[in-house]
Amino acid sequence: MLTNTLLSETTLISSLFFIMGVFLVFQVIFDGIKKFINLKKYNIDEYLLRFILGIIYILIIMLTMQLSIRGKHSAWIYVNFQLVATIFYTVILSVPTKHDLFAPIVLIFMLFNSAIFSWQSWCMALILIGFYHSLNYTKSHTKNRFPFVEYLLSSAVFGFLYWFFLALKFNLTPNIYFREVFYLIVLEAFTFGYIYTLYNDIESRTALFKEAIHDKLTETYNYDAFDIDLRADFKKYQRDQTTFSMMMFDVDHFKHINDTYDHLAGDKVLQNIVNVVKKVIAANDPKIKLYRTGGEEFNVIFPEYDLDSTKRIVNEIFSVVNHSQTLFEDNTIHLTISVGVSEISPNDNSTNDFYSRVDKALYSSKKSGRKAITIS
Repeated sequence: MLTNTLLSETTLISSLFFIMGVFLVFQVIFDGIKKFINLKKYNIDEYLLRFILGIIYILIIMLTMQLSIRGKHSAWIYVNFQLVATIFYTVILSVPTKHDLFAPIVLIFMLFNSAIFSWQSWCMALILIGFYHSLNYTKSHTKNRFPFVEYLLSSAVFGFLYWFFLALKFNLTPNIYFREVFYLIVLEAFTFGYIYTLYNDIESRTALFKEAIHDKLTETYNYDAFDIDLRADFKKYQRDQTTFSMMMFDVDHFKHINDTYDHLAGDKVLQNIVNVVKKVIAANDPKIKLYRTGGEEFNVIFPEYDLDSTKRIVNEIFSVVNHSQTLFEDNTIHLTISVGVSEISPNDNSTNDFYSRVDKALYSSKKSGRKAITIS
């Protein structure tokens, strides 16, 4: 817990690290609870969980701080953290406007600090609410990925106003007023800078992960994503006996297409196949995933689908692709696909057993004359 010299010259750096620690601890707690909920298979919206946990977390910290200085002459020393907490609630939690929460939270703190009859405290409460709306407005009405300057300007303006009424309430000298406002701006600049760093880090990792599991040519999932999902579904099947099925297909005479029209035409054919198959999947069940697992080879995993449930969608994909046309320069390219389909079985001791059976079904379609579906 911070001491009464929280915002003095000697402890400004400590308060910066304190704020950084508050954010990190929240993320650790949130990740831990989210993992626990996933293990227990509870169905709860992640954004709702983050919102509820964040409100509880920040209220506990603020109430603990206020309790430590309640009734003391220096009851204003944690004011800057109240403003930073508003930033945390609005920018970190990214929750929608909740007007119904303003009244009870304000009343709790008014009663807790015996400030219910202080007109300055009511003005400060209204400024906090205005600050919250200003941050929300900035977040939703800017084209910048992270509007650092706009956030900081808004925070500085509301910080000046907040400290003005606080100075009136506690008869603070101009020297203390301007010093604390300066410290507030430093804290806000650090807070937004830290959030911006986290934001960029998450965005970069997301982009790298997306690139790692997506095929560059067709922008569908690649073999690495397929391997990860197949193993995950297999483990789920072993643990919960939750079935799933798989479709494997490739383009008939794809080498002939490349040799006749060149490889750019072949690339266009693959892209067109992905587009039409994705439309079929989107119209049926977004949980179904398409993967490009080889040159002209594709796999589709149907999570929690038995063979009978799979057949209708497989037939639809088969029909749509076989009737599709790829326009390349002045040429119209027609194509057909061969398909193998199977459902996970108790006889499958590994993902390789299941994959091999589907692969053999595809080979049977090829061997029997192509443009066929073989179910194993």
